[in-house]
Amino acid sequence: MNTPFARLLIAFILIGGLGVGLVALSLSQDIRSKAGNDGTILTLLPAAKTQTVGEKFSVVITMNTKTDAISAVELHLSYDPTAIQIVSFTPGTQLPVILVPETHSNGAIAVTLAANPPTPFKGAGVLGILTVKALTAKQSTISFTGATQVAALGKNTNALASKTDSTITGVITAGTPTPKPPRPTRKL
Repeated sequence: MNTPFARLLIAFILIGGLGVGLVALSLSQDIRSKAGNDGTILTLLPAAKTQTVGEKFSVVITMNTKTDAISAVELHLSYDPTAIQIVSFTPGTQLPVILVPETHSNGAIAVTLAANPPTPFKGAGVLGILTVKALTAKQSTISFTGATQVAALGKNTNALASKTDSTITGVITAGTPTPKPPRPTRKL
């Protein structure tokens, strides 16, 4: 079968197979990219803030569930406790049930929230509000840690697709008292 027709037939089969393989690969990548766009998005707003040292302000945690129906979220955030203080956390209306109350320790805050049974949340809005205080003229990022979990109906893995952190910079402005070093005491 070393005829010109046989060689031509083999060439067509190889080219056709290559074409089918490329189409299948493209379809597979398209399906994966669409799957990557599904899933819940958590965002801290504002993404960046400059704040006068000593003043309190709000950082809003938003959630967009995309196509997911969310039953619970376990939030884990980290920050520099020498730069900022998390004063409090207030749950939003998306998941108003507090399953595990907030805990603060050494630059970390954790809280677990859930939907009112039997109604999971689907949509976008405020998951919670952090009240934050700038402690020093220093920068700190409030970050979602890898332990943050989102539970969605029909999924047996973490439904969290992406997260956006917030960077806070404390500044000393005119009129902000600067701490003075302690005065040495004299013994009489």
